Amino acid sequence: MSLKVQDILKKIAYIEADLEIQKQILFSIPSADKDEMEQVIKIIAEKKKMVNDLLFQIKEVDPLEFDRISKFEKAAAEFKKIAAEKKFSKIVTLNNSEPCTISLTSGKNIDCLVKAKDQTGDWTVFTFDGEIMNISSDDAIDKKV
Repeated sequence: MSLKVQDILKKIAYIEADLEIQKQILFSIPSADKDEMEQVIKIIAEKKKMVNDLLFQIKEVDPLEFDRISKFEKAAAEFKKIAAEKKFSKIVTLNNSEPCTISLTSGKNIDCLVKAKDQTGDWTVFTFDGEIMNISSDDAIDKKV
């Protein structure tokens, strides 16, 4: 990844953090204060446009990196959707002390960004390749919760 793309991603991260703050501000405004709500909504729209413009810059500078980022964003959204539908009994990320790897009965190991075990013992895995995988408890060696 080029330094130019890294700089753009840093800007995006900063704007997205500010965007989250603006959303919290919007939720805290009393419903009777329509003018203030409209102002914050305009700010949110401007921030979203800034992010989209920066993403377009990445697409121009490094189309392959843009495609990779897009793939990860879609996978993250899919993982969030799955998490909203399933009850996970265990979630492991790279920030945990436990390795984020799934060992399969076939002998293959899958490194992941996130792995989540549901109540049936099946795993939902977000891989380093930006893929979402569902692994049955029968195929995973990781039996313990």
